[in-house]
Amino acid sequence: MIGAAFNACRHATEGDDMDHIERLEQLILKHKPLGAEDAGIVLFTALGNLRNGGRPDELDVHAVERVIEWIEQQSTPALQATG
Repeated sequence: MIGAAFNACRHATEGDDMDHIERLEQLILKHKPLGAEDAGIVLFTALGNLRNGGRPDELDVHAVERVIEWIEQQSTPALQATG
């Protein structure tokens, strides 16, 4: 489901319903990663927003925090954040 939302956002054009695109982006940014692919989609979306000055609702920042939490919960020591 998050993959479909991501593809729809990436292929949006000027003529598309921007409210719909905004809802899809919010869905992605509120998503808790279930795997590495999900984490990548969330990070890619958040990074795009952060490069443009960030969202006023800070969903992009919270999305990055959720991905970091997901990484820290992984049992593979190489994936665990340090510090």
